[in-house]
Amino acid sequence: MTSYPDFICIGAQKAATTWLYHALRCVPGVFLPPFKELHYFSQLHTKDAAIFGPVHRARKIADVKAFHHSKLIKNAHVKHVLAQLDHLDAEEINDDWYRGIYEFASDSDICGEICPSYMNMPMRGIRHVMHINPQMRVLVLVRDPVDRVWSHMRMHAKNSGLKIDLDQILSGHTPLNAYMRYTDYASSIRRWKSMVGEGRFRAMAYDRIGEEPQSVLSEILDFIGAEQAGTKTDLAKNVFPGEKITLPIELRSKLFTDLQPQYDFLHSLFPDEVESWVSRHKLAMS
Repeated sequence: MTSYPDFICIGAQKAATTWLYHALRCVPGVFLPPFKELHYFSQLHTKDAAIFGPVHRARKIADVKAFHHSKLIKNAHVKHVLAQLDHLDAEEINDDWYRGIYEFASDSDICGEICPSYMNMPMRGIRHVMHINPQMRVLVLVRDPVDRVWSHMRMHAKNSGLKIDLDQILSGHTPLNAYMRYTDYASSIRRWKSMVGEGRFRAMAYDRIGEEPQSVLSEILDFIGAEQAGTKTDLAKNVFPGEKITLPIELRSKLFTDLQPQYDFLHSLFPDEVESWVSRHKLAMS
């Protein structure tokens, strides 16, 4: 019986991790928790997740329970999911609690978790992950740094009911630290790669998901050691498309300048994609 995840997707936030969760959740032989983002390791090792981790879990547990309790017929699958939710609904969390969710998997399942808050964890958090399973495979989806920040900003503004104040941002009165921290691919990838075994870390470009989703999913299944199988979800569907809002040229210029070290680092991983990203931003700013 599996008692730990075989793979983990650490982000990035706003880089199609929800698309990946829905795609893998519908692949036979792949087991994921009943909702995305348990926030276990980040809750223990980062300040932000220590606050929002338990809140996120409680809200998702309630939402998924309500969805399944609304069904008139409780088949074996529904009862299985509800049992998982009961397990997850604990006041105290520890390694036994975390391993326990994977005891609901079948013996032959490839098990995993997808949680973008894991990407920027400190070394102690990464060591904890690798202690759970030293053979862990780690996947990160990489999105154009400027696009990722702008998508994150729009999501935050929408969820909080606040307006993006360009003057406050450009004057430095509204800090961008939180958005930049989740875009620090250079530091995060170096930390994770230093702890993960050879051939067990994979970075993939977000752009390819829109261009060739089936090919991307097939590569991911191969990477995590799962058998090639179809998924019941629509791979071409953007789960959370977000509102199309043009990035102001002044903010684009600031973000592009501030994030230049990220483009320099990512060029070694995705030279073609990075050159395309950079060209597009320069054209928009010209």
